[in-house]
Amino acid sequence: MANVPQLPRDVNNVPVQNMPPARVALDETYDATISASTEITLNTATTMIEVTAIDKTVLMKWGTTDASTTDWDHAIPLNTTRQFAVPVETAATGVLFTAVNFIEEVATAKLCVSEF
Repeated sequence: MANVPQLPRDVNNVPVQNMPPARVALDETYDATISASTEITLNTATTMIEVTAIDKTVLMKWGTTDASTTDWDHAIPLNTTRQFAVPVETAATGVLFTAVNFIEEVATAKLCVSEF
């Protein structure tokens, strides 16, 4: 995966954690109404996403299956940002997931997703 975005590095050439990669986002999504499972089809070049949950916790599920309060892969706590490498969906081919679903834990959550 030569196209994986690299983390920024400090003056000693050590990767700086908890920072976005050193490149411009491929795509961005902002959704203030994620009451039902919201699916984002990822850009074909996306290898990493940065997810921000505003006001309430947001639940995330890789793939095209709907996210729900009983079925999710990751929980992004309210008012935080998390970064995820896009995982491999099909081990035999090495193909990455092409979609991700989100749902709010409770009403009024807002979602920001940047793709890298």
